Formats: sequence, structure tokens, C-alpha cells
Amino acid sequence: MSLRKRKLCIYFLIVFGSIFYCEFLADYITLWKCEWPRLKQHKDAPNLRAMLLADVHLLGPINGHWLDKLYREWHMRRAFQASITIHYPDVVFILGDLFDEGYFVNQHYFREYIRRFRSYFHTPQHIRLISIAGNHDIGFHYRMQPYVVNRFKRHLNYTGIHLYTVNKVHFILINSMAMENDGCSFCKNALKDLYNIKDKLDCLRNVHTCPDMETIQNHQCYSRPIVMQHFPTYRKSDKSCKEHDYLEIEEYREKWEVLSRNSTDWLGELLQPRLSFAGHSHNYCHSINRWGVDEYTLASFNWRNKINPSFLMATLTPENHLVSKCNMLEQQTVVNVYLCAIFLLIVALVRDTHRWFLQKIKLL
Repeated sequence: MSLRKRKLCIYFLIVFGSIFYCEFLADYITLWKCEWPRLKQHKDAPNLRAMLLADVHLLGPINGHWLDKLYREWHMRRAFQASITIHYPDVVFILGDLFDEGYFVNQHYFREYIRRFRSYFHTPQHIRLISIAGNHDIGFHYRMQPYVVNRFKRHLNYTGIHLYTVNKVHFILINSMAMENDGCSFCKNALKDLYNIKDKLDCLRNVHTCPDMETIQNHQCYSRPIVMQHFPTYRKSDKSCKEHDYLEIEEYREKWEVLSRNSTDWLGELLQPRLSFAGHSHNYCHSINRWGVDEYTLASFNWRNKINPSFLMATLTPENHLVSKCNMLEQQTVVNVYLCAIFLLIVALVRDTHRWFLQKIKLL
């Protein structure tokens, strides 16, 4: 091989190697380090492995640059598919804000949102994907409209209150924007659904005297439920977090960043949950909430909202749980690799240009 071809091969390897590592390999290397928490096997049901993420915020036609949409969503897709391939969860929960502009785009752009979401977050048939509505999907309480709420429900999963059971683990999926108890139609329906779920849980608790065979058949036996919603329960700030990943501590407003104090207390008394998951703040927090149970607030899954995005991996049984945080590939890592590649290219080009110049001088 001639000297010129060898140089071209070196240039090609630097460029191709950096692109291949950053755009295909790095996500797998990073996510391979994550592990499922190990929990003792339950005697009556197999352990459930749940992958939880939040605040995907797929960009719409108005906010954000097209290059931002293309590149960051490419990595979000790579991270999700790598996680599914490596860790193979039983169920995946996305806790709201699937879309950035879902509450005001027209039907054409909403269909485009659905197409992109299903492409990026595709799962094998036996891995159930459960999506919960967030304020960017259907609007805050004051902006919710039946048309917007119904189209999200029609194409995705849940916009109301729902009891979902898998491996005898009960999840209560909650529309946080309908938790203001102000008598609006959404709040009235949510209240009715919550009391209906309370009746089902009471039925399961007293299974030998319960006449509701459909509930027993669908949900099998009682265990304290796990609450899944977009808004965290009420807390003044992240100062109460046992673990968090954000340096600046902000004060939270009721009904905007967190549920109201009254709604939080009322939900805890009604449902008596053992664990809670939420999103919305874009920052990770593990705290003991007002119910006296573990609450995990998930960081955003999107580079646009978080320089160090992450998701949670939970191993669950009807009585116990263990949760671990899985850190995703950071954008700065990709930037550093490309900067190193550019530096190596410059060094190689300067060296080769200098040699070529010296050879020309010798010939003169």
C-alpha cells in the first residue's frame, strides 16, 4: 500500500471510528453497566422487571430547531432500543410529556407525533408499553379540552385513572392534571374512578366475601398499590430528597410543579400506596413523601432537558421493591469524542503537510 493510501486510511479510521462509536456503540457501552436490582423471588409470582422513564418531549413543528430534533431524538431512540435489547424489561412505563407540543398541535402534526413515537419507542410484542398523559400532552388543568384528551387516549394509553395489574403487582395510573378537585368534568370522572379502584382494592383485600368475580379474576389478590403519575406528590422543594442530581434547588408551586397538598394527602389516605413514581421536574429525586413511602421522581429522558439523562430500573414483587437509576450516555461525552477526533485529524494533517513541504524544499 502506498504512503498516500495509508494516510487516507488513517483519516478514514479517525472519522469513521468516532462516528461509529458516538452514534452506535457508545449507548450500548454506557447502558451495559446498568443492572437490575436483585430481589428475593416471591413465592406466588415471578419478579416483575419494570423500566421507567419520563419527559421524552418529542419536539413539534414550532419549538426547537430541526437539527436539535434530528440529532437529540436520534440518540434518545438509540438509548431506548439499546436498553430494551440489553435489559429486556417485562413492562415499560413512560410517565408523561411524551410530546413537547401535544396539547396544541393540529391533527396532522399529532398523527406525525404518533408515528415518530411508535418508531422511536417500539417494543417487542410481549413487552407492554404503558404511557401516561402529561401536561405537555393534554395541557395543564385549565387548558384540558375533551378533544385533546380523547385523541391522546385513542392513540396511546391512559388519560384518566386506571388500575393495571401484572404479576400480582398493582399499579394505579393517575392523570395528575385532573387532581384539583374543583368540580370540573375531568376531576369528577377522576374522583369516580378513584373510588371505583378503592372498591376493587377492598374487594381483593376481602376476597372470600367479595361478590365481584371480574375484579378477582383480573387482579387476583390484594397488595398495596404503586402510584404512577406525571406530577410528584406535594413537597416544597428537592431539599427533602435523599438522592438528587440537580445542583440548584427550586421552590415548587402546588398544582404546577407538584400536586397540591390537599390532593396529595387525600390520595394517600384513599389508596394507601406503598411506592410512588413521577416525572415532570426533569430532575431525579428519591424522597420519602407525605405518605411515608418511597417516591422516585424521574429525570428527563431527553438531552434537550437534561445534560445527564437517566431512567429507572425497578424489580417488583407484590410486597417488596428495589429501584436503581441507570445513567444514559451524556451529550458532553459525544462532544468530547468528536473534539478529540478533530484534534487528531488536525495533528495528522499538519504533520503530513509539514513533511510534504520539507520534501518540496529538498527538491528545490
